Amino acid sequence: MKKHHTHDSDYTLRFSPVLNSNGSVCFVDHFRNKESTIGLTVDDREFGCRVQRKFPSVVADLIDLAVAIHASDRLAVQHLRREQSRIRIVLPVRHPELLNTSSFQVKLETLLGWVTGSRWTFDFQKRTVPGRIVEQEEWIFPNEPEECEVALWSGGLDALAGLYTRFQTSHTASFMMFGTGSNDNVYARQELVFKALQPSFPNRLNLCRVPIRFSDSSLHQKNNILRARGVVFTLLGAAYAYLMGQKVLCVYENGIGAINLPYRASAVGLDHSRSVHPLTLLMVSDVVSELLGEEFRVCNPFLFWTKAEMSKALAEDRRSDLPPLTMSCDSPHRKRPIQCGYCSSCILRKQALAASKIKDRTRYVVPHGKRPAGDTSLYLHHMLTQVRTFRRLLSASDNPNFQWQALTREFLQLDDIVDRSAAAESLLPAEMQSRLLKLYQTYVAEWDTVKSRIEEEFLDKDSNQQVSSKLSLHKVEGLLP
Repeated sequence: MKKHHTHDSDYTLRFSPVLNSNGSVCFVDHFRNKESTIGLTVDDREFGCRVQRKFPSVVADLIDLAVAIHASDRLAVQHLRREQSRIRIVLPVRHPELLNTSSFQVKLETLLGWVTGSRWTFDFQKRTVPGRIVEQEEWIFPNEPEECEVALWSGGLDALAGLYTRFQTSHTASFMMFGTGSNDNVYARQELVFKALQPSFPNRLNLCRVPIRFSDSSLHQKNNILRARGVVFTLLGAAYAYLMGQKVLCVYENGIGAINLPYRASAVGLDHSRSVHPLTLLMVSDVVSELLGEEFRVCNPFLFWTKAEMSKALAEDRRSDLPPLTMSCDSPHRKRPIQCGYCSSCILRKQALAASKIKDRTRYVVPHGKRPAGDTSLYLHHMLTQVRTFRRLLSASDNPNFQWQALTREFLQLDDIVDRSAAAESLLPAEMQSRLLKLYQTYVAEWDTVKSRIEEEFLDKDSNQQVSSKLSLHKVEGLLP
């Protein structure tokens, strides 16, 4: 289908003021010459429990911006390998004089272009209606914590393992966890994991959640590639951290998943999510700092940890009961078992639990359920190919400088990460290179100890010989270690 050249965008989204109820967005699809109105609300009343007595209006604008990005990411269909989509957002805010500055818009458009591959433009107009309920109320946190860390809470294994590790290393800090989304299943998962963990750390753990809700959207085509989801989560988390008197928001994510290097040379840039990529966190920090008018930082304390290293704190306390409560799957099934067991996230989860010596009590489609049609070992093949590449590059020399040169010839983005984020990590470039080398060396070593166990799960009992032959063939062809 040819694009219409009479418009400067492929999709236009005109938002009414973002409200607790009865908000809406007019969605214009210039591809199909269709226009529709969709209900959209945000329930940010839990932000009433905060340290700051008055609700800063600029933080309310940050929340509105996150909601608008979320709606646009969901409604504007984007494709990995087609020409970039052009998305235009018209949004009423309290401080258009701040959000319309060229400095802020360049930072915002660069961030969204990086994570989605699309071109975003914004027109911020003056909001003329009163603020939401939470903006009109004064509040003070009942017992203001002396030492407080605010972090994102997804209901996933990394969030659980990261929080558990932080509890063990900081015996007095309180942790304020923040969750969001528009999916009831995700909310139930977040609460389930939180409640299971709470008795172990009484009076040190709080959960705040801000749901974004759509109505009348069931008749509209949805975008299945939600590339901006991580940005939305982080922007709202930054708002919560600021309301809690903090200038830092933590994201608990293992370094392998955060950097998310491509499995194969043919991968297109956005084949791999950049939700919590170090450069994404750096750019979100710049956007939030620009809007607030003071320095704010989004950091990942586990950038140089593998998922297995993060999970060791759970292993040491023998908490094998907690990981099965978490969700890692990229494509969860509607029927039990819910987690597929064969996507890259499920496989990394299995690898981490096995390498950290935690008995994995999670039920997966592979190997516990009825297998879907097709090759369920595809992601495993890709991941093992990548591990083989890491091993070859890192074993080319004993000299760390030569190892780094070999690694960055294959993965150019690693140099960019070091150049742009070493200072934010309070490291010299050489120090950051050394820590990244250790990260990938550890990851390869972990796979060496658990690879055969992970492979066994993909052997169908009815066709073991056939699958074994396939794996052997890949080894012969050099696709597997």
